[in-house]
Amino acid sequence: MSSDSPANYSSEGNSVELCAICQSALESHESSASCPDCNTRFHAECWEENGGCAIYGCTSVPPTENRGTLEIPSSHWGQVNRPCPACGREILAAAVRCRHCGATFSSGRTEERTEFQKRAELKERLPAARRNIVILFVLSVIPCVAPLAALFGAIWYRSNRETIRALPSLYGGLCKIALGLGAGQTILIVVMLMLFSVFRAS
Repeated sequence: MSSDSPANYSSEGNSVELCAICQSALESHESSASCPDCNTRFHAECWEENGGCAIYGCTSVPPTENRGTLEIPSSHWGQVNRPCPACGREILAAAVRCRHCGATFSSGRTEERTEFQKRAELKERLPAARRNIVILFVLSVIPCVAPLAALFGAIWYRSNRETIRALPSLYGGLCKIALGLGAGQTILIVVMLMLFSVFRAS
């Protein structure tokens, strides 16, 4: 790599190689990965997290995502570093991964510790929520347990709306269908019982 590469900086006369993803120094004791096309070196975990190269124009750069807002808010312009919301140590303002604790962020937007913890807790609840929705749907189809599925499903839905909204829309729709099926089956069972009691009494 040439000395004028953006992945190098000079410190007290010595050229220090930087990882182009996290912008931290590539230490000799750390595992690294090299881009097969442009030979730029990265931290091995940064290469894996990024899914490829980070050098503009390189053919190994992963597909970019469309962003609706700026990665760094205007309130953070001009600042080089910001505290990691997970461990509190300083990271680069635009970093999406902390080199100290490994925490990842959805963007370079500054997050408070409480906001980061809330988002991390929500992310941890998603797999269980997906599983519960599938179970709720299956139980709602079975007539003998549909009333219980409708009752407990409605209670669970009310207390987990935020988690359900964070899931893909498919799961939200499946949950509502399951609640509708459970309620419909419950009404059908009640009507059949009423008709049976009427015919039996006559």
